Amino acid sequence: MSFTQLPVAAVIGSPIQQSLSPAIFRAAFAEAGRDWGYVGIDVSIETIGKAVSEAIAKNFIGLSVTMPLKEAIIDSLDEVDPVAQTLRAVNSVRINNGHTYGLNTDGDGCCDALVAQGHAVISGAHAIVLGAGGTARSVALALVRRGASVRMMNRTLKNVERAVELVRSYPESSTGDIKVGDESAFGDASIIVNCTSVGMATTGVSPINVEKIRRDAVVMDAVYQPLHTELLQMAQARGCTVVDGLWMLIYQAMRQHEAWCGTVPDVSVMRTAAKQELSRREQ
Repeated sequence: MSFTQLPVAAVIGSPIQQSLSPAIFRAAFAEAGRDWGYVGIDVSIETIGKAVSEAIAKNFIGLSVTMPLKEAIIDSLDEVDPVAQTLRAVNSVRINNGHTYGLNTDGDGCCDALVAQGHAVISGAHAIVLGAGGTARSVALALVRRGASVRMMNRTLKNVERAVELVRSYPESSTGDIKVGDESAFGDASIIVNCTSVGMATTGVSPINVEKIRRDAVVMDAVYQPLHTELLQMAQARGCTVVDGLWMLIYQAMRQHEAWCGTVPDVSVMRTAAKQELSRREQ
């Protein structure tokens, strides 16, 4: 990083070494002609308040927030948007004149990727979200807000029931609906999003039997290591349109950049930077 490239934003969490955010945002800043830096800072739950104060003192424009800080950071912020408040998870902080505003761009980033890369039509669609964790909840809420009929599925019934109730608690009106689903839902689903860790860093493992899904479905896997998971390979072979998890990561970062800078970056530039960083790590 050159002397003039002072950090204006950072990703915080622990551990932070594997985050792709520095590569992604540096590329976005450079493409926009901004000589800005972006760094990764290892921050624990115990030091989150200090980290936010330091970011304000250094005139940062924003923070990306990763595990285990997404809920813990809320008490250190001035304001949190309704989506992030419902999910009790913030993955991005906008800083403006010392005022901190928390957002969650995970779900909308997923929907953006489904539309832009999978040509999915969300309004009126039947969608399945696999999983009940933070990512699954954010994706389910975003789909419901955009008018989809969502069925959440998870191995532990209690967890998915809690996830459904959380999404239903969103205070603003939505045109979609959400319920706990079962395998019978696959016949109607035009959108399927895997938000479980099944398939991560492994081969030959899929969270579902793709023979049960429609051949015209759009299938996304939030996992991006490997980029082409067993689920996506099998779904593509069946004739489905597939969207990998790196696109979800890029589009949620795009929304963070827009919240901080007021401009929409080139997602292809950000994706290229991310893929180059992944290749570098594999060497």
